[in-house]
Amino acid sequence: MKKKLGIAIGTVTAAAVIGMGVYHSDAAQANPTLSSEEISDLIQNQYPGTVTELEVDKKGNKAVYEVEIQSDGVEYELKLDGDTGEVLNEKQKETNVNKKNESESTAVQDKSVENLIGDQQAREIALKEFDGTIKEFELDEDDGRFVYEMEIRNGDKEAEFEIDALTGEILEMEIDTEDD
Repeated sequence: MKKKLGIAIGTVTAAAVIGMGVYHSDAAQANPTLSSEEISDLIQNQYPGTVTELEVDKKGNKAVYEVEIQSDGVEYELKLDGDTGEVLNEKQKETNVNKKNESESTAVQDKSVENLIGDQQAREIALKEFDGTIKEFELDEDDGRFVYEMEIRNGDKEAEFEIDALTGEILEMEIDTEDD
């Protein structure tokens, strides 16, 4: 009986030690190599504007910085690898500063598709920003505004675009890197 109790206690102790080791190794991997200051410096060199939010988050066993930047009516939302600084995800959208211009543009915009920039030009605009293969492409009407929506792939990266079909302005651009 004592032998069985000793084996049971030994097994529970071993499981606890292994469990704590796994927990600590995951926690250690979630600490970024780059500091917030280093990430901020990297971003300031690539994106103009003011960093309005910078926080570190754990994605799986990886540390990821989530950053928001405001610049002249554009907001960037970025996710960066905490160890390399590589941009894993980028979203770009207009902020309220341009809402007045946006509503004026929508009011002036002719509902006929004759005045639109065309599929080919929309594709060229997106491909200048992100090289790859267009997997989805669609002309859509969104709140009285015609927009080209498209998805472009390049290896393990994917970009989604919304382009104003009248002006050719990129309204939204999101770049994701797939995790294997």
